[in-house]
Amino acid sequence: MQEQTLLKVLERVHGGSEKPLKIVIFPLCWVLAHVGRTLEIAKVLRQRGHEVVFAGENPDHPLSRLDHARREGFRTVKVKEPDWPWAWERFQKYGGALAFTDLVRHQRWAPLEDIMEDIVRVAREEKADLILGDASLGVSCAGHILGIPAACVFNAYNVRFYHPTNPLRYIIDLMDKCYWGPIRERVYRRHGVEPISGYDLWHRTLILAPDLPELFSPLPEFPNWQAVGPIVSEPPCALPDWYAELDDGTPNVYITMGSTGFLEPFLDRVYDELGRAPYRFIVTTGRQVSEACMQRAPKNFRFTDYAPGSKLLDKSAAMIFHGGNGTMYQALAAGVPMLALPSHEEQKINAGKMISEGYGLRSNSRRTTGKQVLAQLDRLLHDPSFGANAWRFRRAVKRSEGAVFSADLLEACAREKRRRVIAG
Repeated sequence: MQEQTLLKVLERVHGGSEKPLKIVIFPLCWVLAHVGRTLEIAKVLRQRGHEVVFAGENPDHPLSRLDHARREGFRTVKVKEPDWPWAWERFQKYGGALAFTDLVRHQRWAPLEDIMEDIVRVAREEKADLILGDASLGVSCAGHILGIPAACVFNAYNVRFYHPTNPLRYIIDLMDKCYWGPIRERVYRRHGVEPISGYDLWHRTLILAPDLPELFSPLPEFPNWQAVGPIVSEPPCALPDWYAELDDGTPNVYITMGSTGFLEPFLDRVYDELGRAPYRFIVTTGRQVSEACMQRAPKNFRFTDYAPGSKLLDKSAAMIFHGGNGTMYQALAAGVPMLALPSHEEQKINAGKMISEGYGLRSNSRRTTGKQVLAQLDRLLHDPSFGANAWRFRRAVKRSEGAVFSADLLEACAREKRRRVIAG
């Protein structure tokens, strides 16, 4: 597939009468966004007659988001994953410096060889035609070992870390050569396949970037990176009991931090000030907030674990969130300005784009105060330029069919491989 773009393959692959595909999806099951957007792709593929299976660590764990896939009727299987809850708790407590140490000393929480081997095992047992990952370590390696197509959902702005002008690119290359590469090569030798460099592996892997190209574009040196458009997911759940209140004329502010934000500490810091504000704060907790914290909330707060975000945004004047990709696009689809409290570098990139495009503001996720948040909310709600700039992208987001385009590319990729095997 390196000799031609994926779009050219799409033009000549017409698989309506071909045998259905078997696709195994490996999202990082602890993170709602990674499960949610692959779930949207999976629903499109299932509608087209393909079999889709989700694989993750302990689907019955209370923090696993694979229950969303189960509720949509998808079969789930167990596969080894990084111990994300352990690593995330340490990141929240101690910050990025310790997180980098944990990344280097990964064996405690992410034994890479074991994870790669388990992905290979599951893909082989399931007789997959294609495997799809989302922040899943080892999916592209498993595809190389098994000789089947591998694809990944990966935000387009991550290419900034590997841009030729970014010094981080050389650090990544050095780490791959000295550290991650030898780990991969041990697994390759065990399976009797030719080693491949990390760069070449990524160069030939299909990357689905769930972004608007006008906001984030992939690097041209990676022809298999495709900006498919936003993939917005909503968990299968009912509207909260208090939803009818939202039309009483009080301005609503939607607060959500997905599964990678510092929600409970934020709430404890801002309750006093926001409790006196002339706004209603509607919060989706994602099971990240204790009952005690919710009991401490002022009277103008409403809580639910999950809700259809688009329905809440339809009733909201502004949004406070963690800077996550899918949530940002969901707010743009509603034309709602936003305040980001990013917890890590990718979310900071989104926040920077919000500021440069004029549809949002940013604050510090660990230190912001209620007074600061209220001042920024007042700016968002009383300066019409923020809403107008969010509205500029509304049509493009609503017109985008990221899940459908992703399914097209996955079908093309898997069938092209199948036809080559038959022909060869």
